[in-house]
Amino acid sequence: MDMPKKVGRNDPCPCGSGRKYKHCHGRARGPIRVLYVHPAKYGVDFRPYGKLVGRPYNLIPMGLPPLVNVLRENGIRVRGLNYPMEKALNQAFDLRRWLEAQPGTRVVLIDLHWYEHAYGAISVARACKEILPEVWTVVGGLTASAFSEEILRSFPEIDFVIRGDAERPLLGLVQRLLGKSGRPKEGLDLNRVPNLSYRDGDGIVENELTYCATAADLDRLDFVDIDFLEHEDQYYVHEYIVTDLEMARSAADKSVFRGRWLCNARGCTYDCYFCGGCKSAHKALAGRNGVVARSLASLVDDIRRMQKNRVIQVSFSYDIVELGDAYWQELFSRLESSGIKIGLYNELFHMPKPEFIEEFVKSSDMAHSCIALSPLSGSEEVRRLNGKYFSNDELFDILDLLNLYNVPIFCYFSLNLLGENDETIQESIDLARAICEFYPSSLLKIINSLHTIDPLSPMSADPEKYAIQRTMFTFMDYYNYCRDTHLNRPEARTEMHRGFEPLEKRSLKAMADAWDAARLGRESSWWPIPPGW
Repeated sequence: MDMPKKVGRNDPCPCGSGRKYKHCHGRARGPIRVLYVHPAKYGVDFRPYGKLVGRPYNLIPMGLPPLVNVLRENGIRVRGLNYPMEKALNQAFDLRRWLEAQPGTRVVLIDLHWYEHAYGAISVARACKEILPEVWTVVGGLTASAFSEEILRSFPEIDFVIRGDAERPLLGLVQRLLGKSGRPKEGLDLNRVPNLSYRDGDGIVENELTYCATAADLDRLDFVDIDFLEHEDQYYVHEYIVTDLEMARSAADKSVFRGRWLCNARGCTYDCYFCGGCKSAHKALAGRNGVVARSLASLVDDIRRMQKNRVIQVSFSYDIVELGDAYWQELFSRLESSGIKIGLYNELFHMPKPEFIEEFVKSSDMAHSCIALSPLSGSEEVRRLNGKYFSNDELFDILDLLNLYNVPIFCYFSLNLLGENDETIQESIDLARAICEFYPSSLLKIINSLHTIDPLSPMSADPEKYAIQRTMFTFMDYYNYCRDTHLNRPEARTEMHRGFEPLEKRSLKAMADAWDAARLGRESSWWPIPPGW
C-alpha cells in the first residue's frame, strides 16, 4: 500500500474546501486567545432604530483579513466579529454578552482605519475592558496611525497602536503578549516591535517606522480567507456592488450576491487635496512613497480562490488602468487563459483608452460587473482644480462606448469640493441631467455626496493654501464628530460637522436642495444627497 502523500501547509486542503491546508485542517488547535472586532460608527450602548440611523459603515478594511491570516499561519487562533453587521442581522445582539462567552481571550484587535469609526472603536475597546479586564487592546489603520500619541494619552482602554503597515509588527506583538502571563509589560521587549506605539509609565513610546510592506510582502499575504469571521456568508453580500438595486432586492436568494474587495496595490500616486489616503499621507503614516502593486500571479490566484468560494464579483482597491497598459492587459489575458469569468468592479481615476473598456467587457462576467467614473463636478474648471483632467466631451466619448456594451456604471459627484458653489452646481446638475438622458436608467447610478475633512489630507495639513478654515484638528474632534452624527438629520446636507469651511461664501443647503429638486422624475438612477454623515 502506498503511503499517503504529505500535505504541505501551502497545498490545497484534501477536504476540498479550496483553502490552503494551513487555513483549514492544518490550523492550530486549542483555545482562541485573540479576538477581532470591527466597530460601528455608533457606540456599543446605542440601540439602532429604523431609518433614523445613519450609515454604520460595516465594511471591514481590505488589509484586515491578511493581518488575521498572518496570525493564523503562525498557530494563533482568531475569532472575528463585525459588530454593525451583527446588529443589522439581529438588533438584540449584545456585544458584552458575546465577549462574556470568550473567557480565554488575551488580545482584542480593533480596526481604526477610517475616522468614521473613531467613536465606535473606543466604545468597543471600553466594553472589552469592562467584560475582560485583563485583555490587551490593539488598534491600527490610517486614523489610528495619524493620532497614535493622542489616542494613548486620552484613552486608557487602548493599550497599543500599530502605525502604518501592520503585518510584521502585529505578529511580533501578539506573540509577545501570548507568551507572557499577566499584564505587566516588563520582559516583553516591545522596543523591538516596529511601528508600535504604547504607554511606558507616564510617557508614550513610538517605535521607529521601519516596516513598510514591499510587493513581495504583499504577495505572501492571504487576502482571501475570512472564515474567522462570524456569519461569514452574510458578510459577502455587503461587499457586492450593483446599480440595479431592485433586481438585487427582489431576488429570492440574496445570498448568491457574493462580492469581495481585493487589494491589488497599496499607496497612491496622487495628492488630491481632500484625500487622507493620498501619496503624502501614505508617506507620513506608513513610510510608503507612491504605489506598490501586487504581482498579477498572486492577484489572479486570489480571484481564482474567491471564485471557488462562490464569489461572483471582485472589486479592485486601486484603479487597474493607473497601473499601466501592460498591467491590465496581462491581467485580462491571465484571467482568460485561466478560464476565470467573474464580475469585476473598477473605479476609474481618469478616462481610459477605448481598448480598456473593450477588454474589460470581454474578460469579465458583465452580469455582475460595474465601472465607476468620477467627474466630481459638471464644471471642467472645478474638475481640474480637483485633479481630474478630462473634459465633458471626453467623458461622453467613454459613456458612449460603455453604453454600446451595456456596462453598469456609477457616476460620482461631490457637492462641497473647493470651487463648487451656488453657480457651478448648476453645471453639475446639467451634466447629471445629460447623463440621465443619454444612459439607460437600469444601468446607471448618479451619486453626489459631501466630504468631511480627512486627517493628513493636503487641505488638512495646509489650510491656508486651500483657503479654508479648519474646525476639526484632533482625534477628539473626530471622536465627537462620530458621536454626534450617527443619526440621519437635516444638517447632514449642510456645512455642519464637515470639519472645514471655505473662505468662499456658498450655501450647501441651497446647493443640495437644487440637486435634489433636479432629480425628480429620475429617482431610480439619480440619488439624493445622503441624509446622514
